[in-house]
Amino acid sequence: MRILLTGIPSYLQRTVASVSGAEVRHRPYFDNIRTKSELIEQVRKIANTGNYLIGEGAAHSLKAHDVTYVPFWHLARSCGSDDVYERLNQEFDICVFASANLLRPGYSADLEAEVFEKLKMPVVVMGIGIQRKEGLKENLPAGTLKFLDVLRRKESFFLTRGYFTAEFLREQGMKFVKPTGCPSLYFNPAGMQRSLAALANPELAQAQKIAFGGYLGSVADTIVDVHALLKPASVASYVVQDELVAYNLSLPVDDDAPVYDKASGRITGATSYKHSEKWQRDHELVVFFDTNQWRNWIASRELCFGRRFHGCIIGMQAGVPALMIAVDDRMREMLEFAGFPYIEAATWNREADKKAYLASFLSKIDTQSVIDRYSACEANFRNALSHVGL
Repeated sequence: MRILLTGIPSYLQRTVASVSGAEVRHRPYFDNIRTKSELIEQVRKIANTGNYLIGEGAAHSLKAHDVTYVPFWHLARSCGSDDVYERLNQEFDICVFASANLLRPGYSADLEAEVFEKLKMPVVVMGIGIQRKEGLKENLPAGTLKFLDVLRRKESFFLTRGYFTAEFLREQGMKFVKPTGCPSLYFNPAGMQRSLAALANPELAQAQKIAFGGYLGSVADTIVDVHALLKPASVASYVVQDELVAYNLSLPVDDDAPVYDKASGRITGATSYKHSEKWQRDHELVVFFDTNQWRNWIASRELCFGRRFHGCIIGMQAGVPALMIAVDDRMREMLEFAGFPYIEAATWNREADKKAYLASFLSKIDTQSVIDRYSACEANFRNALSHVGL
């Protein structure tokens, strides 16, 4: 099967130098990241470093086939060129579009509609999900409705992040809809199972080497968690994903000032953000643009904890126990589909003795049930791919 893979990329697509027709040319190196401008540029290119796990998982699931990743920006820029699309339609048998929370009121999928109208091949939309349930049906932008209409009229397959998205798409008249979860869940099943097996351990509430994730620059929740779980002499490790472009975590230095150490992933420059004055522990901020480097770093942690789905999933891929705090509908949909243990943010935030609550929560996890559910999800994902011919 000749597959045109597009949409959210893996970190390997950082080497794409140019695209012409159906031919993608790569550089034999990654861009350097050292200065403030270079660091922010790299975050903007992916919008959220956690997205690299989605693209990586999608690509990995297709490894038995002849796969070419064609950047979506090339497809969008080439919509006026019939020659480019004639070449694409000749070169590929099927298109797989790696996506995330595409169904949301704040995003209009006009370009996606235009691209898929011109691709004369079946389309698999992998990992599609919602951001918020409330008002979704009434407030979807015209471009997204057009996108759905285009795919309704052609041979299309939707592998959704969860049940609510699947139900919504069926209501829109889509013929093949299968809840499968995010493709990042199945990148390394053995690691995921080791992580799940290790989570039902109340002693993890005493862990001091924790990978934290949240929304620094917006709310102080993660800082509160650090103070609740870490001893005064411990160093907090916080993983930055999109805060530099979305949540007002700024670097108050010149654009060409060195602020990032690529070897360690640490932000070495001065930072400024709301609630930073609340820190009562030494802390480091790290950010990764290579998922292997991220996994290697996180493998040295005892626990992954926080409000970022993919910030915990990458720890699970490395076999590290991970517990998520659910903050929104998109996170709940993915967690409930996979059957992973999680704590509601409202519940966690009001707990006075968070460490005791965490120990109690972990002690009640049914390990075998959780692993069996995950294994069933993985089999379901493989079966859905097989049904499509992938």
